[in-house]
Amino acid sequence: MLIFKALHILSMFAAVTFLIGEALFYAVAIWRGDVAGLAAVRRLVGGRPVVGVLFLVAGIVFGVLAALIGGFSLFGGWLIAAYVLVVALFLVNGSPWVQRLPRLGLEAIEAEAGERPREDVVAAMASVRTGILVAVGLNVALFAALIIDMVLKPF
Repeated sequence: MLIFKALHILSMFAAVTFLIGEALFYAVAIWRGDVAGLAAVRRLVGGRPVVGVLFLVAGIVFGVLAALIGGFSLFGGWLIAAYVLVVALFLVNGSPWVQRLPRLGLEAIEAEAGERPREDVVAAMASVRTGILVAVGLNVALFAALIIDMVLKPF
């Protein structure tokens, strides 16, 4: 059980690092209206947060294994709270604002290459600025709530 618990913790820390890091970099570039910064984030991250999501899924699998082997009830209140928080994370990250990020990053790359007017990208960044800020804030809050739930097991 201890190995699955350790793998769960390590996977989740990696997932939070990758997923929140990516979101923060996107948000800062968009907030500043920095087309070159947004293009750089898109080039570094790629189209989708594959590594972060893989760590998140691995963490979920290791967590379920740790719970099953460790004798925890999969229907304990703290685990049900965790399930709800994970579903909320997927819903937030499936939102139009978050789903727009890779396309907007690609538009920034095109603007840097002279294939698209830079002003169009800046305008698009301004139009999603508030939504991105809310999505990033929700992501941080949801991950923090998950961590608190896992550590304190309040229910």
